[in-house]
Amino acid sequence: MLEIASLSRTFGDVAAVDAVSLTVAPGEFVGVIGRSGAGKSTLLRLINRLVDPSAGEIRFDGETVSGLRGRRLRDWRRTSAMIFQQFNLIDRLSVLDNVLVGRVALLPRWRSWTLAWPEADRAMAIEALDRLGIAEHALKRADQLSGGQQQRVAIARALMQAPRLILADEPVASLDPHSTRTVMDSLARINREDGLTVLCNLHHLDLARDYCRRVIGMAAGR
Repeated sequence: MLEIASLSRTFGDVAAVDAVSLTVAPGEFVGVIGRSGAGKSTLLRLINRLVDPSAGEIRFDGETVSGLRGRRLRDWRRTSAMIFQQFNLIDRLSVLDNVLVGRVALLPRWRSWTLAWPEADRAMAIEALDRLGIAEHALKRADQLSGGQQQRVAIARALMQAPRLILADEPVASLDPHSTRTVMDSLARINREDGLTVLCNLHHLDLARDYCRRVIGMAAGR
C-alpha cells in the first residue's frame, strides 16, 4: 500500500504540492487529473524521489521512503518505475537495448557499459516487447519508431525493473488518439494481469473514467 501524508514541495514561494494526503491500495489503477501546473508531475516525482519533499511523509508497505538515501533510494526508484511523457529513450540504441536498460540497477555496471546483457535478460526483454506487441521492432533504433511505439518500449523498460508500482507521468499527452488507446490498454492489461499498482497522470477525464478505478483531482497543488 502506498500512503502519502501531508506531502508538500515548495519552489521558492510556490507550493507545487501542498499538504497532499493519499492512500493507494495494492493493485489499484488510479488516475490523477488536473490542468498543467496543478502539481501532478511534481507529485509523481516526489513519490519516486526524483524530487525531495519539503514536508510530509511517503510510505510503501509500511516502509518510510521519503528519507531514503544511497543504495536504498536506488532500490526504491527501481521499485517505483517511472514512465515519462517524453519517453526518455536513447535514440541511437536499439529497442532491445533500451528495454534492457531497465535491468541496470540489478546488474554489475560493466554489463550496462558494454551492453553485455545476460541471455536470460535478453529473453525477458523480448518477452516484454512481445506482450506489448512490438517484438518485431527489437533490433531497430529507437528513433525509427512512432511515438506510440516508443512509449510502449518505455513501458517494457519499466517492466524490466521488476517494479511493484508504476508511476506514469502524462504517458499519452503527445500521442494521437489511436496510440493513446493502445498505450492505455497496455497499462490497464499490466495492471490487471500482473497486479501492479498504477498511478497515472492524465489531462482528459474521459480517459480516466475509461481506464482508472479511481480518479483524483489536483488544482494548485492540492
